[in-house]
Amino acid sequence: MQAVRSYKIRGAYNFISQLSAAEKKQGVVCSSAGNHAQGFAYSCNLLKIKGIVFMPTPTPKQKVEAVRRVGKNYIEIVLSGDTYDDAKSAALKYVHHHNKIFVPPFDHKLIVEGQGTVGIEILEQIGKKKIDYLFVPIGGGGLSAGLITYFKEFSPNTKIVGVEPLGCASHESFYRKK
Repeated sequence: MQAVRSYKIRGAYNFISQLSAAEKKQGVVCSSAGNHAQGFAYSCNLLKIKGIVFMPTPTPKQKVEAVRRVGKNYIEIVLSGDTYDDAKSAALKYVHHHNKIFVPPFDHKLIVEGQGTVGIEILEQIGKKKIDYLFVPIGGGGLSAGLITYFKEFSPNTKIVGVEPLGCASHESFYRKK
């Protein structure tokens, strides 16, 4: 039910909205293969801040168009590299050379706080009922970190179980290490 059909807008908006006026003037940059890019672009449009999205070259056209649609005139899209890691590397080089602000997809306190607001809604919707287990996708960790932090304070007896699909990058690297 989010404007961009993903919780990712929560983290991007929280991060960008808390930048100083000088930082907002610098402009913002992100790297993403889809959902974070849409949340970032929508936030740039809402806040009237110029942003650049680096996406892997093979990103499906519909995702690129969705980013363009929600970002309107506030977004520039750069297709770079074959993978997300390639796009992120290009984005970070751009940020360094052009003095821009990088808006990460998950690994920053403000992103985690924004994504963690999902926890507020879960507890509001459940009311006074007890939640025994909450199953949370791990992904990059922003949503899971935000939910764990929120539930630790407001529903400390809930057991949180992190889940990943078989074949997922983080799942694969975990098993390769063993």
